[in-house]
Amino acid sequence: MIYTNFGLSKTVKMVRKIYLIPMTLLLLFSVSCGRESNVVIVGGGNVRVVESDKKEESAALLAVMSIVDKGREAVDEIKRPVIGEAAMPLEKYIPESPLMNFAADALLNMAQKYSDVPVDIAITNKGGLRSNLPQGVITFGDIYNVFPFENTLAMLTLNGEQLLQLCREIASVGGEAVSGLELLITSDGNLLKATAGGLAIEPDKKYRIATSDYLSQGNDKMAALALGTDRNVRGDITIRNLMVQYIKDLALRGEMLNAKCDGRIKVKK
Repeated sequence: MIYTNFGLSKTVKMVRKIYLIPMTLLLLFSVSCGRESNVVIVGGGNVRVVESDKKEESAALLAVMSIVDKGREAVDEIKRPVIGEAAMPLEKYIPESPLMNFAADALLNMAQKYSDVPVDIAITNKGGLRSNLPQGVITFGDIYNVFPFENTLAMLTLNGEQLLQLCREIASVGGEAVSGLELLITSDGNLLKATAGGLAIEPDKKYRIATSDYLSQGNDKMAALALGTDRNVRGDITIRNLMVQYIKDLALRGEMLNAKCDGRIKVKK
């Protein structure tokens, strides 16, 4: 259950008849009131609401439901706008997939706009892609479903040795969303070969990497990213909004989103 400090718990205690209100709607209620509130208790499942015969208690319940409905309508309105169109369904699977390649390519493309130096490589994690994209019209809500987290753009520099370590980490999990890298890996997670931009990775060369603030800390088994220098973490630029702008830019050029597998990560047979 969720109770907040602005009186919902009191309302819940006032009533007798059982209602089941989804937890997400009550959370929406707590953020749509236009008032600060601290969540005191958080848990899964449904909130049990009991109704009494007293008119004021019924009115309180109706007020809660009215706010929930208005909040839900506001969220639906935000998710509804069309931002572009996909020429094909984009799905997620390893070692590479259309959805993963789209995410990494879009990140590399958009990061260039916020970097004073060329960005060589973009990496994001497949676990952060939470839904597939359908063929046809793409709405903001579709992109929100794929990128529900508030991860932001991070750029950092790795030397060649550190980049090779990162490639080994990517191989160990069977592949991640990469752009600017080409990997040959084994089915049991070993790295056989890695190139950057089609060229051998030089141990002493510097490579500029675009990723998320979350991964830049070495999370999700990408410890090498925590070794990066010259960090530029843009807390004001979410990965989600970069994806939205990338698709909008395609639409302005009259293009559809059309990502495909191109062999950037191969598993040796």
